[in-house]
Amino acid sequence: MYVNGDFNMALTLSVVMALTRNGNRDSAKALNRALGRRLAHFRKQRGYSQQELARRVGAVQVVISDYERGKLRLSAEMALRFATALDIPIQELLQTNKLVPVDAAPKPSRRLLRRLERIEHLPRRKQEALLTTIDAFLGNATGKAAS
Repeated sequence: MYVNGDFNMALTLSVVMALTRNGNRDSAKALNRALGRRLAHFRKQRGYSQQELARRVGAVQVVISDYERGKLRLSAEMALRFATALDIPIQELLQTNKLVPVDAAPKPSRRLLRRLERIEHLPRRKQEALLTTIDAFLGNATGKAAS
């Protein structure tokens, strides 16, 4: 069964590389940009900086930036390195016809926002004391959850 996965991965890579080799210049550039957007999406989703991803794939940050902007054509070797570093199937990285989901930022509750507004009106010293208390509480809560 794993052999079939290898075959599918090789087929996907062959198709993508053939498109950039044999297609016209504009379609190759569009493909590079689409792959770059997907790469940036998955990098950000994992919480990696370009520097961190570069370290994981054995490159420099500027190269990651160039891939993400579509300035560099993604080779089969680099596609495999990126998929491994991002812990995603290579097919997921190479599916340029699939739209990259845009996750809506979670909105804080109105109750929380009202409290934050009240905190902002406190004197600076009291704000610092309250934030120190909150930080300590959150630190203890995460420490207990991790145990």
